[in-house]
Amino acid sequence: MRWSKLKKLVEDSFAESVRGRVHVYSTRYKCSCGRGWLTIDGEEVANLCTELSGLKYGAIYHETTKVECAKHPAVKDEERVSGNRVEPGEFSRFDLHEACWEYVHTGVNDSLKSENPLVVSLAVLNAKVGKSRLRKLSTRQLHPLTSVLLDFRMKAERIV
Repeated sequence: MRWSKLKKLVEDSFAESVRGRVHVYSTRYKCSCGRGWLTIDGEEVANLCTELSGLKYGAIYHETTKVECAKHPAVKDEERVSGNRVEPGEFSRFDLHEACWEYVHTGVNDSLKSENPLVVSLAVLNAKVGKSRLRKLSTRQLHPLTSVLLDFRMKAERIV
């Protein structure tokens, strides 16, 4: 499936309160590495750089991405830099593509239970996730990116 179609399917699934405000992007450079990124109201909130992932970890896929190839381990909570939504090189453009594919082809319940933080991050924006479930999710320990997107959605819907 072409990236433009996958992007549209992902973004069209978002709740009305965040649709058009949260976007997923991907670009490929001549070296074929490229990057993916997510924005909220035009501000980049996550940079998923393939080249940095390969240089820093020696593999361009995160351990939770469902592909059969070399993967690098997830970043441990104690190794995270305070304030970073995603650690540099933690995810690649390829991780984003795979997460979008999994999200689109998996039910929202399974997406919310996914081990992949990118899939869960997309799922908290899904229109099928109601207010009570959002409140319940906000009490869990989540990946920093997921927390940012969940907080954004809850504020957009005035959930306290």
